Amino acid sequence: MFHSIRSRVRAIDELCRDCQACALACSLLHEGQCHLGLARLRVVKRLDSGKITIRICQHCEEPACLDACPTDAMWLDERGVVILDDANCIRCGSCAAACPYDAIFYCEAEDRYLKCDLCAGRESGPLCTTICPVGALVLTDGGRKEET
Repeated sequence: MFHSIRSRVRAIDELCRDCQACALACSLLHEGQCHLGLARLRVVKRLDSGKITIRICQHCEEPACLDACPTDAMWLDERGVVILDDANCIRCGSCAAACPYDAIFYCEAEDRYLKCDLCAGRESGPLCTTICPVGALVLTDGGRKEET
C-alpha cells in the first residue's frame, strides 16, 4: 500500500552554523526586506548549550493547524502545502498553539502570523534550501513511499 509524502524542508540542525542566511533570504523574498522577524522559519540557538534548532513548517500529513483554525484561514494548496491566508486570519493564535513543530510565528510589528509556504510560486523551490551555505536545509522529494 502507498501513501503520499508531502514535499517539505528537512532541517539538519547539527549542520546549521546560525548564520541566519536562510531567514534573511526568506524575509527578503516574501516581504522585500531583510528582517529576521519576518521570516517564515526560525533559527534558535540556546545560550546555555549552544544547541541550534531550525523551526520550519513540516506540512504535516494531517495538519493540526488546519483543524485548529476557526475561520478556514489555513488550507492545503494543490501541492499539499499548508497555506495561511492572512486575509481570513483573525489572529487568534489557535494554529500556532496547535503546531507540534512550533513553526507558525506571530509577528507583533505586523500583527499577523507567518509560516513556510515552500516559496509558493518560486520555480526553483524554497530559497532557504538554495541559500544555506552548509546544506542544513534540504527539500524532500514529496514522492510516494511504500508503507511497511
